[in-house]
Amino acid sequence: MPVDLGTTPEEFASNFFTSYAKEVIFGGGDPARNIDRFYTPDFVQVTDGTETDRAALAAHAPAASQTFESVQYTVHEALRSGDTLAVRLTFEGSLKAGGTIQMEYYTFAELAADRRFQRVSQITRTLKNDMTPAT
Repeated sequence: MPVDLGTTPEEFASNFFTSYAKEVIFGGGDPARNIDRFYTPDFVQVTDGTETDRAALAAHAPAASQTFESVQYTVHEALRSGDTLAVRLTFEGSLKAGGTIQMEYYTFAELAADRRFQRVSQITRTLKNDMTPAT
């Protein structure tokens, strides 16, 4: 079942990222299966010039759940035109080893007919990084 679109692009984006964190990063179980709700099988993401496919994204989920105590996505703006969603958001993660990281994302997503992400192009900017190494 796809993520509910909601009434506005901002609501959809907020629901998408909050649900993703809850179900994929912290949901336990098989990340590859959990990720199906959010991304199409042919999903491709390009972040700061680096391409990632759906399998690599699913493989990254266990590392994220081991690294972060909590994460929060804050959507500042979102626009939708047809099957394209543009979102400006910030991500803040509290690390289990101590410290936080905060990043700004400019995301352009192509949505499949069922509202899952099919292709994402994004650029990021680190706003804060005070990670404390584990002792």
